[in-house]
Amino acid sequence: MAKHALILSFMLTLLLVSKGMNFADETTSARPIRDQLARAARHFLGLPYRWGGMSERVGMDCSGLVKALFAKSSIALPRTAREQFHAGQDIALEKVEAGDLLFFSSDGVTPDHVGLYIGDNRFVHAEKKAGHVIVTALNQPWYIKHFLGARRIVAAEEG
Repeated sequence: MAKHALILSFMLTLLLVSKGMNFADETTSARPIRDQLARAARHFLGLPYRWGGMSERVGMDCSGLVKALFAKSSIALPRTAREQFHAGQDIALEKVEAGDLLFFSSDGVTPDHVGLYIGDNRFVHAEKKAGHVIVTALNQPWYIKHFLGARRIVAAEEG
């Protein structure tokens, strides 16, 4: 019974998450890299959270998810949120675009969580508490309080 409830919950989440999301037209081959990253991220929704994980079948943690998403576009990133926080260019939250990374910190200093901004004030991330990859609005209280910074890995002219 619990397995059926989990499957139903997962399917409902996918349905609700997909409503109102503005992904680029999937038939366009000249899509900017940042939009490709945002589009690819939705394929990971529901994937189990697994600390230290990098598997599309078994599960991933937040930084493993980000690393895997960028690898799909042939862009190498470091493995951990701490290392990823030093990659790319620092940008103001007001300037984030699809494909930018958002970092959060429990202690206000050390990046310990990362997600990929997908537009519309939302980001995709592997959340330990939820137990899987989800979409979250940036206006959620924990994420507002613990926001540490944003980084642009792919420059505007590249994607």
